[in-house]
Amino acid sequence: MDESVIKGVEGLELNSSDAAIRRSCRISRMSVEGYDTSSSREDVEEALRKHFASREIKLIHASAPQVDDRHTILCRYALIYLNEEDEENALNFDGSDMGGRVLRVAVYPFDSNHLEHFFAPTKAQDKYRRRLLYVAGFDPSLTKDDTNVMVRRLFPGSGCAVLGEGRVFVKLGGQDAIDKALQLSGDSVGGFTIVVIGIHPLKKPRRDGVSRATISAMVESYNAAKKAEKDKAIPCEGNHETIMTTD
Repeated sequence: MDESVIKGVEGLELNSSDAAIRRSCRISRMSVEGYDTSSSREDVEEALRKHFASREIKLIHASAPQVDDRHTILCRYALIYLNEEDEENALNFDGSDMGGRVLRVAVYPFDSNHLEHFFAPTKAQDKYRRRLLYVAGFDPSLTKDDTNVMVRRLFPGSGCAVLGEGRVFVKLGGQDAIDKALQLSGDSVGGFTIVVIGIHPLKKPRRDGVSRATISAMVESYNAAKKAEKDKAIPCEGNHETIMTTD
């Protein structure tokens, strides 16, 4: 992983005592609705962090996915991730006011999927949105190479930067991959308990305001549309004419 990428991440807390502060290594997932879906993703995610921090709840991750690729509307639901020990306190925010809007907050366990149809339209773009997970708790006696191998086995398709003292940065893309990684927090790996301490955006949007995730999703959507159009053109047997099918 490019070291310049790591240096460019904002708000990192690399104090190894972060993990010790938590009484529980397990992470809970919750859903939030009621915020302004016409706001930017970054503004909503930051507002959620500040809102819950008002009662000393530190969100490990907040995700307000975009429904379209033009940055015009967000999904009705956002997902927040917090220490399991803070779940009960977080439920007290149900019915609270954030920016003049009433939030609805509910537990949304990792094994639940009843909101999946809301998130389905966001998947195409979100899988290109890369994040850095700050993970601690690996065996500090392992070499960097051995730690790297272990991390890649735990997080398939990831990039990894070993920081030392059992701490690593893991680069992942897509909310599904993030969810799977967060569920591993608190698991024993080689006799050591790993802890996901925080998640940070990997890169800021380009200067023209369009993120690479958006561009990648738009290209994929365009290619899919072209393929569908091509598939509708069926060659007629016996001549070289083309018959266009109709819906």
